[in-house]
Amino acid sequence: MCIAEVSVPCNFGVKNLHDEFHGNITAEFKDSSTMRASSLILSWNSEVFTYLFSELRQGTVELKDFSKEVAVMFLESLYSGNVAVEQSHFKELFKISLAFKVKWMSDKCIAAFTQFCESNSHDSKNMAFLFNEALHCETILKCGELMKIVVTKFSNIKNVSELFVEQYLRDNFEDIKPVSLNHLFKICRGKFVPVIQTMKDHLQIEGGITATVRSILSNSEVVQCIAVETEIFAELYELLLQNFDNKDHEDLKLVMNLFNTARKQGVPPPGYTTISNIFNSSDLIKDRLAEWSPGISTEIPGTNVFMLLEFAYWFCGEDVARRDMIIKNLQSISASMFLSKVPKVFTERFRSPEKFESLCTMYINDI
Repeated sequence: MCIAEVSVPCNFGVKNLHDEFHGNITAEFKDSSTMRASSLILSWNSEVFTYLFSELRQGTVELKDFSKEVAVMFLESLYSGNVAVEQSHFKELFKISLAFKVKWMSDKCIAAFTQFCESNSHDSKNMAFLFNEALHCETILKCGELMKIVVTKFSNIKNVSELFVEQYLRDNFEDIKPVSLNHLFKICRGKFVPVIQTMKDHLQIEGGITATVRSILSNSEVVQCIAVETEIFAELYELLLQNFDNKDHEDLKLVMNLFNTARKQGVPPPGYTTISNIFNSSDLIKDRLAEWSPGISTEIPGTNVFMLLEFAYWFCGEDVARRDMIIKNLQSISASMFLSKVPKVFTERFRSPEKFESLCTMYINDI
């Protein structure tokens, strides 16, 4: 008769845990207490234990990185072949199962987490808890499986942007990392208006373009959404102009990128421009550029000179000679005249003609 090989999970009997006869190794807990366990039973559950006992010849296992409650639960589960996963201890239990590579237990944790997501009441606090647990597992434990579950489940919830994303951003705006934003964008599934509104509110209250604002404006899908929402675009663009750091070239690029995206969508700019119908078509813009080149009048308002710089790049990209001629003429304009034509919203952020000219040159060189 062939006897089947032991496979886990398996019920070895919890009564055999902390038994002096079977326990040949010592588990040490955070509070310095100890428990005896069998190296054979632990090794059947994990190759990590096999390595510790067979290769390194260790007689102790340190579980001091975990609460004693979870550490004891972990050992009992290895003996019983069963584990009850609750939200209250999920993070630690999943962490210890990954640390010791107990696959059947980590699989149970993932199954339980999936159930947490499916049975959640669409309450923003509970959704934030699940999102943060998944984020912790991805960034700290290097396991992205839970975040895949969260994104899949949350993105199928109607009005998830209003139910969860908007509130989560409000509560965490200053500290949110790009990796979190990318997952929130996936959950939104293209419905970014609540995200944009939250960013706008933040700019109005706090002022200054923060790292989170930069991360949001670096996402092409969000910028595309802003560009086609005419009213939001006008309000947000004005706020960005008022708040960007005049020493930060990257801030200027973000603002101008938003402007360019909106222009390509045919969205009219905020009211300070004086070039009428300039957004109607690329052909019209090329005609205007031809008219303005080679002698660009210094009577053109400064903001429009900025626009010309953009147009020179975007619409004369293949016509290098024309583009270079326009840029050369822009560079030749007196910095003081340039500055005198720029509206107050710009002059407050450039302390000298030299700074303005330097920034403009940096931007041209970037092209």
